[in-house]
Amino acid sequence: MAWTGRGGQRAGLTVLLAGALALQQGCTDDTGQTPVTDASGSLVTEGDTSGSTSTGASEPTTTTDPSTGAELQCGNGELDPGEACDDGNLDNSDACLSNCVLAVCGDGFVQAGAEACDDGNTDNSDTCTALCQEARCGDGFVQLGAEACDDGNEQDDDGCTVACEVAPVMLCGNGKVDDGEACDDGNTLDDDNCLSTCQPDSCGDGFTHAVFEECDDANLSTDDGCVECMTATCGDGYLWTGEEACDDGNLDNNDDCLVDCTQASCGDGFVHNSDEACDDGVNDGSYDGCAPGCASLGPRCGDGLIEPDLETCDDGNLVPLDGCDEQCQKELPAECLGYVTLAEPDRIATFNDGPGKVTKCDKLLENKWYRLTGPAGTQMPTVPPAPFSCGTDAPGWMVGVHPVVDDGVVDRQVCFTWDTQCDWETQIQVRNCGEYYVYKLADPPEECLRYCGAAG
Repeated sequence: MAWTGRGGQRAGLTVLLAGALALQQGCTDDTGQTPVTDASGSLVTEGDTSGSTSTGASEPTTTTDPSTGAELQCGNGELDPGEACDDGNLDNSDACLSNCVLAVCGDGFVQAGAEACDDGNTDNSDTCTALCQEARCGDGFVQLGAEACDDGNEQDDDGCTVACEVAPVMLCGNGKVDDGEACDDGNTLDDDNCLSTCQPDSCGDGFTHAVFEECDDANLSTDDGCVECMTATCGDGYLWTGEEACDDGNLDNNDDCLVDCTQASCGDGFVHNSDEACDDGVNDGSYDGCAPGCASLGPRCGDGLIEPDLETCDDGNLVPLDGCDEQCQKELPAECLGYVTLAEPDRIATFNDGPGKVTKCDKLLENKWYRLTGPAGTQMPTVPPAPFSCGTDAPGWMVGVHPVVDDGVVDRQVCFTWDTQCDWETQIQVRNCGEYYVYKLADPPEECLRYCGAAG
């Protein structure tokens, strides 16, 4: 083209623009079809009607409604014909995709809040399951290269462990100890020596053994109602919280803890060894009781003080047979209780059959205490009997008078009468026992002498 000056340059450019416009509107490609361009003038290939690249456009997609010639746009917030949804954006992580199609698992886009992953397939053996969740052990799908098995449970004895590793199947209850079993008794009972898990029973396993346990609360605590698998009781040595104030494991009521597992105190009726002198449960200072505060005894037998209307004596001890018994009542002395009786009818002084008839002699008396009773009389005569009285030749009589009770044991002389009132004599002891007399007698000094009896 020849240069024509500035006017010629403008005319040339006009011709070029006109030719270019004619080419754009009427030219065809080598197929005989008119190329389609987008709004920017870029060439649109067949099948690309969205105006976007294969990776998804960031601008709204425009189409033409053939009935009206109106322009349709996905992402305008209006549900146009041919759209399943239109949320006014082109975000592929919400419920409506950028092509106005509803989001579903397997569409290749991760829906926020609903999916953990989305790899665009339904293969459950990769890292993202057909449920659009990250593959994990226990989801029921075997992840290739990462899991040997996956049975979707948390049992270790069914062939697949909780770590998704293959393991032997345990046949607990078949009566045979298989691998992984400590015992197998052929049943599923939990109250015998082998549990339904094929493990041996033990205290604390939560099952009560039918023979050896009273309870099993699945713990080893010693302060509740089940201690070492036995029912907690007072005296077992363990403090049952909320039920016992103490438990020292013994049956002693004189220490700090009573046998009913209550704390010892003044008034409980038991003498607390460390700080009580007495405890009768009343502690009002009455006779034979305990003073208030349990620190001292009340008046009682053996304290050396006679309590009027209650005691007839108090010798300061509780020893019997010393004149005052353990109840502080006057008592007969030993000689008034442990005597030998003399009750022969011919021993009384009024019996006299003359010479040559009954002749008896006292022998082997051994200084014992004797009491005259029955037909023999009640006491020894204090006047001389006649010879041949009392069933003997020379009868014996007591010189002097009998003692009173308060005299205690007294010494007396006994004479035996023959030619005189006292041909032979011996010493005896006498005691007044209140209702009778007792005599401590030795063998007479000669043969055929006898102690006489008389009516009182």
